[in-house]
Amino acid sequence: MMTIERESLIQFVNLVNECCAVMEDSYVAEWLNRPHPDLNREKPIDIFNGEGTERIYRLLYFIEKDEADL
Repeated sequence: MMTIERESLIQFVNLVNECCAVMEDSYVAEWLNRPHPDLNREKPIDIFNGEGTERIYRLLYFIEKDEADL
C-alpha cells in the first residue's frame, strides 16, 4: 500500500510542478480546485487519476501555448 501512496504523491507533485510552469505558483491551488470549462466543468483535483490526468496535462499544454484559458 505504501508504494501506491508514494507513486500517487510523486504523480501529484509532478502535476503541481507542471502547473507552476504555466501559471503563477500562488494560483496553482486555486486553479486545481476550480471547475474548468475545458474539463467539462470538473475540478482538476477531482479528476486527477488515470484518464483524467491526461486531460489535465493536455489542457496545461494548450494553456502554455495560449490556446486555452486558465
